[in-house]
Amino acid sequence: MEQRHLRAIREMLSDDLDECELGLIPTRYELVGDILLLSVPAALHPKRHIVAAAFQSVLGVASVMEKRIVEGEYRIPAHELLAGRRTTTVHNENGILYSIDLSSLMFSSGNINERIRMSRVENVGTVIDMFAGIGYFSLPLAKYTRSHVVALEKNPRSYRYLLNNIALNHLEDLVSAHNIDCREYGGPLASRIVMGYVGTTDRFLPTAFSLARDGCIIHYHQTVPVDGAREEVERQLFDASAESDVSTKIRTLHMVKKYSPGVVHVVADVLVSRRDTPSREKDLLSE
Repeated sequence: MEQRHLRAIREMLSDDLDECELGLIPTRYELVGDILLLSVPAALHPKRHIVAAAFQSVLGVASVMEKRIVEGEYRIPAHELLAGRRTTTVHNENGILYSIDLSSLMFSSGNINERIRMSRVENVGTVIDMFAGIGYFSLPLAKYTRSHVVALEKNPRSYRYLLNNIALNHLEDLVSAHNIDCREYGGPLASRIVMGYVGTTDRFLPTAFSLARDGCIIHYHQTVPVDGAREEVERQLFDASAESDVSTKIRTLHMVKKYSPGVVHVVADVLVSRRDTPSREKDLLSE
């Protein structure tokens, strides 16, 4: 935060907060569209609405929400609206428009570099985004690489915003969306697969392998211990491939962001080689 903004916020709150509390005013925030996400210290929690109103006034945002932990299979946030009236916004990042409701859907600004990286990969053919969400990776892949993207999203609410964002970015000819669990998809195989999920991503590796052509690149996201991160990813890939007809090789592995103490969010670019051509691919090739 710029010092002039921090000074203005502290001055505005000087009648409501004591000196100790003024020193606890957050100096960092996340801006998604015109909505500000703020982490409020516990000591300021009783006065969080007053603090949020000051941020809203000084920074000129539509709303301020308290940033809280994202939980559950659908990664639904528990953000609380502190100032303003709406929780929906349109976020512009790297020339991509994302419409989103921050009261029920996640947007991780910390993944920006990975979203930009996806806009620069080679067009190798069909891409399957197994956990598309509102289009975090599908949209930049389609817009900038001109790849055909099959976007799979199980959460009905995320799916509605995914459809809206496909239209908002005029990508109807390049992105086909499906409101299904990725394990239920039975369409054409992919030359690139995005697994933009963390925590239990390894459970979906058998599905990814079944959807991969020979030579497919899988962008495998996972949260792992910072010590031995590569070894843990290699173990997960080995365990999953042991019962499949594929072998895997990590081309690159890098950290996306710190996730929690001692844990990092990483993404591995994994080359998949098939030991045998799967029957479904044989059927497609013979048509």
